[in-house]
Amino acid sequence: MRSPQLLRRGASLVEFAVVAPVFFLIVLGLIEIGRACMVTELLTEAARHACRQGVIEGTSSSAIQSAAANYLSSVGINSESINVYVNDAPAGSTNVSAMPAYTEITVVVTVPIADVAWTPIKFVTGNLAGQYTMRRE
Repeated sequence: MRSPQLLRRGASLVEFAVVAPVFFLIVLGLIEIGRACMVTELLTEAARHACRQGVIEGTSSSAIQSAAANYLSSVGINSESINVYVNDAPAGSTNVSAMPAYTEITVVVTVPIADVAWTPIKFVTGNLAGQYTMRRE
């Protein structure tokens, strides 16, 4: 006859085997959601840095793009995977230096989720983005 203590241990092991994968999946999901929120804030800050660069008179689009890339590389985000948009157009195709004073400049910085995720998530696709708008001086 088996002892009741041994049966309780076996039941605990079975319960742990059922609950542990779900628990760890929830914990990893919370970590990834926190990381996505953090990266979104970093992208918004990069857009703010780039926008502050862009509102100065005579600033080129490449200076705006490099301001965003420099900020993101300083916080550990690979600058080769970022896209910078000024007023809904890629930064290289917009002539920001020719815009008149007091026009609004909107800078949007995007990065693919797969490039900033800590876990190998294959079922989530898309981009994270940060946006900032300022008026030219």
